[in-house]
Parts: sequence; structure tokens; C-alpha cells
Amino acid sequence: MNTHPRFTELLQGPLAAGSNPLDGVTPNLELLGVRFSNMVTLVLGAIWAVALAVIAAAFLWNLAKWGLAGQRGNVDDVEDGSAGAKRSAIAFFGTAIAGIILGALLAVAGML
Repeated sequence: MNTHPRFTELLQGPLAAGSNPLDGVTPNLELLGVRFSNMVTLVLGAIWAVALAVIAAAFLWNLAKWGLAGQRGNVDDVEDGSAGAKRSAIAFFGTAIAGIILGALLAVAGML
């Protein structure tokens, strides 16, 4: 670890520059009205649902490719199908828990 005084000053410089002007400010859609807040919630929910549906379709497509390649004995296509199915499953899991991930990030940032 570098304990050179100049190095320490460089690290503390931006942090000691002043207080945070946005301290205590949190995002809030109430100013735009309840109707707008509800519409934003519906649109984001629809986008999330479409993303889950597309990823689920990709997962089923990759499973079908994997099965057909196995029946035909094509080793290269079996590898592609299995890799695609694994990627699709991971993407589906990540998309499904996106709300938990975002909530945890906001909780860590102190915005909840």
C-alpha cells in the first residue's frame, strides 16, 4: 500500500472539497401526480413482463435446439444449444430478481 503523503492528499481532495448539495434529496414522482406514478409503474411492469417472456422463449428455443442436435448426433449443435440454454436460464433468473437487486442497491445507497 502506498502511504506517500501526496497520494493521500490526492485521494482525500475530492472528498474534502465540500458537502453534498443533494444530501437528503430522494427521487419522488408524487410531484407529477398519482396518475403519472401509476402509469410509470404499469409501463415498467409491462416492460419487465415482456423481457421475461422474450427470455423464456429464447430458453425454450435453445432447449429445442439442444434436443434436436442430440437426436441427430451433431456434437457442435449440442454444445451451442446447451450453452444457449444456460445463458437464457441465467438471464431469466437475473431478470426475475431485478426488483430485489435494485431494492438492495437503493437500500445500500440509503434511498429507501
